[in-house]
Amino acid sequence: MGGASTGGEPAGEASGGAGGASGGTGGGEACVKNLACKLDPPPSTGDLAQDCVDRINQFLTQCACLPALKRRKDGEACANEMAKYDADHNMAHAGIRAKICEPGGSQNSCPGYSSNKQVIGLCMQQMWDEGPPPTADCTGDCYEMYGHFINMTDDSVTQVACGFYTTSSGKVWAVQNFTR
Repeated sequence: MGGASTGGEPAGEASGGAGGASGGTGGGEACVKNLACKLDPPPSTGDLAQDCVDRINQFLTQCACLPALKRRKDGEACANEMAKYDADHNMAHAGIRAKICEPGGSQNSCPGYSSNKQVIGLCMQQMWDEGPPPTADCTGDCYEMYGHFINMTDDSVTQVACGFYTTSSGKVWAVQNFTR
């Protein structure tokens, strides 16, 4: 599923909602929409889940001129469980498909990256790089190609819960659960 691989790392995986990418302006200073933006991640806060939310919001507010998402702390235990389940089954979205807990919306996944830094920096950029779909009605193969971007920019989404799991071999699995 999902975008092209870069630098030997797997591409992220998307699952869930079919909401459309949207434009408009986010809160704050004037934003110039640039959906092809390349951004260095913001400095780490020392809180991995917050770093994940900050990275998503960086793309939304600086590239798409959309409002920032709220961190959904009450969804992080579920997101962490899903990341572990995915790693244990060596399959992105295994947890959401098995309904091990209720994320409440769509999901992006970063399977088997080499570090948390790679998830925040590389995987999330790869997902953003998919860009907007060529048509508003994007399902099936179209969603497979553009699903991460669609999930990140769905204008009905207001919150995100990020989850992480590191395997005994050091591979990092992460999920981002987007909800209303």
